[in-house]
Amino acid sequence: AVGNGTQALTKPDQELLFRSRYLLSRHISPEAFTVDSLRRALEQRLDDLRSPLASLIKETIPGDPTGEFLGILNDWSGREGPEKYRGVWMSGDHSKALLVAETKAAGFDADAQAAVQRDIRKTFDALPDRPDSLRLLMSGPGVFAAEIKQTIEAEVWWLSTAASTLVLLFLFASYRSAALVLLSLIPLSTGIVAGMLAVHSWFGFIHGITLGFGITLLGIVDDYPIHLFSHLNVRGSAPAVIRAIWPTMRLGVLTTVIGFSSLLLAGFAALAQLGLFAVAGLVTGALVTRWVLPACVPPSFVPRDVPRGIVPALARLTRVKPLVPAAVILATFALLWSDTPLWQTDLASLSPVSEDGKRLDQQLRRELGAPDLRDLLVIEGQTAEEVLQRGEAVTAQLEQLRTDGLVAGYELVSASLPSRRSQQARQQALPERSVLEDNLRAALTGLPFASGLFAPFLEAVETARTQPLLDRDAFRGTALGLKLASLLFEQQGRWLTVVPLRGLTDRPRLLATVAGWQAPGVAYVDLKEESNRLMTAYRDRTLAIVAWGLLVIAAVLAVGLKSVSVLRPVLLPMMSALVVVAALVNAAGESLSLFHVATFLLVIGLGLDYALFFNRPEGGDDERARTLYGLLVCSTTTILVFGVLACSTIPVLHAIGLTAATGSFFCLLFAGMMAEKESAGNV
Repeated sequence: AVGNGTQALTKPDQELLFRSRYLLSRHISPEAFTVDSLRRALEQRLDDLRSPLASLIKETIPGDPTGEFLGILNDWSGREGPEKYRGVWMSGDHSKALLVAETKAAGFDADAQAAVQRDIRKTFDALPDRPDSLRLLMSGPGVFAAEIKQTIEAEVWWLSTAASTLVLLFLFASYRSAALVLLSLIPLSTGIVAGMLAVHSWFGFIHGITLGFGITLLGIVDDYPIHLFSHLNVRGSAPAVIRAIWPTMRLGVLTTVIGFSSLLLAGFAALAQLGLFAVAGLVTGALVTRWVLPACVPPSFVPRDVPRGIVPALARLTRVKPLVPAAVILATFALLWSDTPLWQTDLASLSPVSEDGKRLDQQLRRELGAPDLRDLLVIEGQTAEEVLQRGEAVTAQLEQLRTDGLVAGYELVSASLPSRRSQQARQQALPERSVLEDNLRAALTGLPFASGLFAPFLEAVETARTQPLLDRDAFRGTALGLKLASLLFEQQGRWLTVVPLRGLTDRPRLLATVAGWQAPGVAYVDLKEESNRLMTAYRDRTLAIVAWGLLVIAAVLAVGLKSVSVLRPVLLPMMSALVVVAALVNAAGESLSLFHVATFLLVIGLGLDYALFFNRPEGGDDERARTLYGLLVCSTTTILVFGVLACSTIPVLHAIGLTAATGSFFCLLFAGMMAEKESAGNV
């Protein structure tokens, strides 16, 4: 449907409303067909014939002298609307001609919406003699959906390209071997493909956030071949090296998978996809590193010598171990005394829609008199009929809200589609043909209407007395049906109607007023507050899952390491890093969101991997140096990947990147500080 004020409804829609006018009109009552009422209506039609609407009125007068059809048109088109200039909708300053288009495709079907918008722009660009000053501005949910998809795809592309390039260059500089750099792509590529296949097979689609998170596997899965390459030496083959380090690597993979598996229980689709993607990708990458990659390493490969100064540097680092608890205490005080709220509860802050786009949307909504989609009344019932009756029951209260200035307007489905009970009452109010003929004859006395002009009126009333009642299905396939479907729908076996509100001035007062109605099934909903409350619930649930995940990880580590005492140097660095990272994010002026919390799982996995290798028993300084060198390369690649991600303009990807990059750095630093002395080698 398309409207710009010149024609609110299509010809078929108008014909449907005209045929059903005596069931739909809210003015039908026995009193409407008395002699006096008919006389007043006929006199009004004479006045209308002298108005600018004479051409439309003249066509409808023979069949609708009481003007029911015009009243219905007014109800369906809305009581409020934008200003009209020369018959079309205009902004108040006449700088914009306004047009509304409603698509058959869902508002969040980004591909379909993008196609519609391309067609609109193509049509606009092809306008003949179009002046250069004429611009096309578009907004709405469909525009936002297409913009978000385009932004995510564009950013994921350049972020992936930049991160991949940096990592590959760094790996080449670290190992001076193009062959090893290319070999490192095998676990990564198979992990990403496995993650995408798993998500698509289970969910049927891949969320944009999940797609963006795919590049983060570059900073995790790449750790596995790095550990292998770093431990290679002239005396050991790749298969022998992977067998030696596999127990430690396997334990790190297992604990990381446990952490990400918890996201499957978060109840949030994007997080569940992210968890499944990570689990499938990590397991596949680890298995490929264990069983496939060693066979691909050239037997004659001689690795680069590792700097010998790494081991003494670690020994010096362990001497400043007290700095770790000091950093945790300082970070805790910073969180407690920060002016920035600890938690982000505004869902809108996570939207990648530009601020200019948001401002344009608000401006156009104001000029169109459209609701801002935040404030709704929701009416619920077992059947559509029950919902319509409940809507009719609160019509007087809604009008009072308008009179009191609490709302500027509303859109109630019952005003457009009466309940069957109301339609039956209107049918019963229609007089018999003989009575109507007598009353009409008396009302016409002295008026200049031709004899027999109102025969269609008499016939229509008689037909309406027995015509089938209307429901939502009667409007299927029409523009009117689209409107009804958006306001009245079935969900999980119950029927709902939403009543969009315009120009709400006092939300707390409205909440109290609606509660005071004590109307069954009627509630006020602030979508912004509800969505924020929902995100807070997801965050709290994710925090609880992370806590339980940590307990499970600790138990698995105790079994895998065969000692509870070894848990301290493995778990404490990671937990300390989480506190410091939270403080740094807060100090940067950002509140922690659901996606910061989800990224904590990634930090946990990185921290455990680093700590496990830091505390792994080594055979000598040479082996120890290779382990430390591998950890430095792992952490640097992770920081490069997530550092690039932190530059994203998409708030979710930025949150993931900033948290993971700082987390990787502090996990490595704290794990090195808190490594057991006997594991640090004899210096």
